[in-house]
Amino acid sequence: MTEQRCACNHCSCTVDANAILQDDKAYCCEACATGHRNGEPCRMADCNCAEMVQPKETNVDNALDETFPASDPISP
Repeated sequence: MTEQRCACNHCSCTVDANAILQDDKAYCCEACATGHRNGEPCRMADCNCAEMVQPKETNVDNALDETFPASDPISP
């Protein structure tokens, strides 16, 4: 029997009998299956896939700055 990897793109874990099946893909834990929506860590302490999935706060800030129209006045 071959080991099956978690379907989370950045995860290094293998799935076991407790795998979460979603859209015909196997994930090692609920956090990986939901795409680490709320920044939940992977079930394996040495796996940092949640950090890879979540955008860096500075990237979000920069994207917001670039998309805010400079010509619009600030609402009172």
